[in-house]
Amino acid sequence: MIAVQIALLTVLNFTSCNQSSKTAGDAGAPIGSANSVASNAKPNDSKELDACKLVTKAEAEEILGEHVKDADSGPASMHGGTICMYGSQDSLSARHVTVRVESPNFDWNKYKEQMRIEGEKMQPKRGRVRPVAGLGKDAYFARHVLHVLTDHGILTVIIFKDTGDAVAGEEVETKTETAEKALAEKVLARM
Repeated sequence: MIAVQIALLTVLNFTSCNQSSKTAGDAGAPIGSANSVASNAKPNDSKELDACKLVTKAEAEEILGEHVKDADSGPASMHGGTICMYGSQDSLSARHVTVRVESPNFDWNKYKEQMRIEGEKMQPKRGRVRPVAGLGKDAYFARHVLHVLTDHGILTVIIFKDTGDAVAGEEVETKTETAEKALAEKVLARM
């Protein structure tokens, strides 16, 4: 569990370092292919959403059933967006609620395909991309993480609460995935 928390914090730190090393000239450079969502949009063309304003500490505490630390936040990637994580107050726990909003420049189709390929290579049991109806323009679960395509970018909701749900098969929706969908509905209403 500690390894999961360390890996997430490493990713947060890495994206923060990469964000600060960007030059002003490449801030609006579109990424990906012709399948990019709003590939002609530049970050300055729309107000960037603050992920920590989309989910409250009280909501994170209700989801996890315990008090959480104040939010850790930062840039989602080199291409924009923000990430917000509420973690357990227990320093040895990896339990957390994370909301990530990627820039509209993020290549939805490319990322979804990468998740599919990564799942097929998993051992001993293959992972999969499972569509989710009724959220945003498109939505899916990949390895128990919810990804939602919106008009404002890509929303990712991660809840790590129950180890059993985290290692469960991907054929049937887990309690944690149900909680991710409920939180995503609240977040989408605020976007």
